[in-house]
Amino acid sequence: MSVCLSSQLSQQAPPGPRLNLGCGAVIRDGWINIDGSRRAWLASRLPRIDRLLTGLRLLRPTAFSPAVFYHDLGRPLPLADMSVAAIYAGEVWEHFEYAGAQRLTRECFRLLKPGGVLRVCVPDGIAFWERYLAIFREECARPARERDAKRLRAHVAMYFADICTRPAILKSTGHFHKWQFDEIQLADLFQQSGFMEVARMPFRASRIGDIAQIERSDFLIMEGVRPMAC
Repeated sequence: MSVCLSSQLSQQAPPGPRLNLGCGAVIRDGWINIDGSRRAWLASRLPRIDRLLTGLRLLRPTAFSPAVFYHDLGRPLPLADMSVAAIYAGEVWEHFEYAGAQRLTRECFRLLKPGGVLRVCVPDGIAFWERYLAIFREECARPARERDAKRLRAHVAMYFADICTRPAILKSTGHFHKWQFDEIQLADLFQQSGFMEVARMPFRASRIGDIAQIERSDFLIMEGVRPMAC
């Protein structure tokens, strides 16, 4: 089955706990909401100080609270093997260098029950650079005197200013992008870790039944299943 096509959903995720990794502001009941940002640490560990700084307008209001489980996703999660039914991560994997993303994918495999589902959403590197090439070709088609380099500079500046950038220390995002994925790389990452039925999925179509309440970005979305025999 080609990873370049959405798969038929052969089964639903089993019952059990579900993790919302790198939850950010998307905090939902029925999920274990986990975030490793600096602001999540402050709001979950020192909520009074967070409220004070917010009241003084030194920080913006945040959805983080002690209900969010702060954890550095570069470290193993304090959960037992095969104890989780489903894991969703929206715009998280790109915040790790490739080796870190490998470790995190393997950690998800460890945590999932047989038949459990991992679903990852990341910015699509191909879409970004296809747009760059489209702008480049449009300008190349113009006479040399009429070409506008500003359009290309603006697109490249977006990459370095908004993507590969270090935000303010206590901004809710808390991290900058360290890798850019495409469909082939991400599918391979899943398969290396032991996942089966790996396929690119449409927005809010998933083996995880209520994905619509938690998925907010229609980017590159990959899903895989831990085999029943493992």
